[in-house]
Amino acid sequence: MEVGATKTVEIPSRRYGRFVVRSRLGEGGMAEVFLADAIPARGDTFPVALKLARKDAPPEAFADEADLMGLLDHPNLVRMLESGHAFGRPFIAMEFLVGGDLRRLIEAHETLKRSIPVGTAVHVCIEVLRALAYFHQLRTRSGRPLELVHGDVNPSNIFFSGEGDVKLGDFGVATARGADIGPQDGSTAGKLHYLSPEQTRGEPLTPASDLFALGIVLHELVVGTHPFLRDETNEEVVMAAIRAAKLSLPESVDRPLAQIIRKALAPDPASRYRAAGEFAGALFAWALDAGQCPTRQQVQSWLLKTLSYAGL
Repeated sequence: MEVGATKTVEIPSRRYGRFVVRSRLGEGGMAEVFLADAIPARGDTFPVALKLARKDAPPEAFADEADLMGLLDHPNLVRMLESGHAFGRPFIAMEFLVGGDLRRLIEAHETLKRSIPVGTAVHVCIEVLRALAYFHQLRTRSGRPLELVHGDVNPSNIFFSGEGDVKLGDFGVATARGADIGPQDGSTAGKLHYLSPEQTRGEPLTPASDLFALGIVLHELVVGTHPFLRDETNEEVVMAAIRAAKLSLPESVDRPLAQIIRKALAPDPASRYRAAGEFAGALFAWALDAGQCPTRQQVQSWLLKTLSYAGL
């Protein structure tokens, strides 16, 4: 996993267990992420994304994330390699994705004044929906439903491998009502601009909340702007705009695709897609009808060209 530009490393030691830290990749409210080399007992070293809990982070939250990632096994979810403790701080070692995150690619297109190809935009969202379909339906090894909700779907948590594979990551605020993991009261732990209306009201999260957040991402990719906000920073203004969810789409957006976006962003969860699979099916049907089905090689080519043009 890669998140943002590298910064000077400020940690007690460059050695964490069998990992050697190279540079800082990013940081959040509960953890910092570093690029590190894994040094196996045999074989060559390889890069990993090393997530270290902040000293003031609740230890149970990090443990929940590590336990959850240990259950996940899907090609569209970031894969955990190892978890443990070093220097009194818990860590999670994950696969390092050299393509970076979607937020960085969106910003690159804004800098270049280029639009993301609509077929690529839809493809990215279909791949994330594959991840969410698995995530929402995950069960314990004994077969008990976990009732998982990611709670933080946004471009910074959507990653790309060098081959163009799309992966959803960062499960730090995920909730599992079936296993009492994460906040159960609907607290707004996700990124403010990607909260669903029910999240802003503090209501319990459901898979529909994740689908609303991905609807925002889809709108950003297709239209080029956030569906409800225009550079608003005041928290109350942001929440009021999302609660109202007054959606206006430009006429340039293909009408069937616009209908899909509107349904994903319905203020009432009952009016949205019932499940990630239904949302993905609608997008896939549109892509087939519109002849907008990029191959893996075409997605990889778009990714590498964007990174090259933007000097990333």
